[in-house]
Amino acid sequence: MRILICEIWSENMSIDGRKDFLNNSITKGILILNCFSYEKPRLRLKEISAITGISQPTAYRLLNTLKEFNLIEQHEGIYSLGRGFLKYEGIVLNSMEIRRICLPFLEELSNNLRVNANLAVLDDREVVYVARAETPYCTYGYFHIGMRRPIYCTALGKVLTCKSPAVVHEVFKQGVTRYTLNTITDEAAFLKEIENVHLQGYAVDFEEWSNGINCIAAPAYDATGEIIAGISISGPTSTYSVEKIKEYVPLLIEYSNRISARMGSRGGW
Repeated sequence: MRILICEIWSENMSIDGRKDFLNNSITKGILILNCFSYEKPRLRLKEISAITGISQPTAYRLLNTLKEFNLIEQHEGIYSLGRGFLKYEGIVLNSMEIRRICLPFLEELSNNLRVNANLAVLDDREVVYVARAETPYCTYGYFHIGMRRPIYCTALGKVLTCKSPAVVHEVFKQGVTRYTLNTITDEAAFLKEIENVHLQGYAVDFEEWSNGINCIAAPAYDATGEIIAGISISGPTSTYSVEKIKEYVPLLIEYSNRISARMGSRGGW
């Protein structure tokens, strides 16, 4: 879980003036919470201090405060996110308009094709899955709401960033990982890939994230013409070969257009 720090300011307010709206202790507490990830779910005080730049004594006091509200747990000097966050998951999901609107479409798409259908958004330069419609005809892999994936090796990442080259540049500048032989690890090649995505209206991931899994995705637009989400269908290559899953592209685009229309969009690409 990542927590966003919101700044409230008027258009004419200076950058320094904006900082006056931030509470220093709350900001530091959020920085500490954001240290934890799926890759690093457990951290020691020294690690937290190094990641955040907050002194160990201050970090220790903040961690103890967060423990009082069950937002942090501690076991023998090792800290992790607490169970207090669990009660917020349903609240956050139910408050997401895009999720509420898309779920019926995902379920219909999944039932029609007998394949799993996913909904994801872009957050902090990563793909975040916020909904899935599953079918008993397609059971594979591990999935959970809130799961994060890189943008550069997923079909959803490609549609979510096809109009955002600056986001792509930042991701590649930080370094990328080759997950399979098909993973795109060259920035220029990926920019060419998403240029094609922009032109054709959909993206593919043929074993780029995981061996044995193929995926196609299409974008959903809001009333301003911005891409606000992506929907995808995926499955094992043993059942959904490149040729087979490509047959579903027209229907996937049809559903993404229906979702976009529901969100107020008057056009697509």
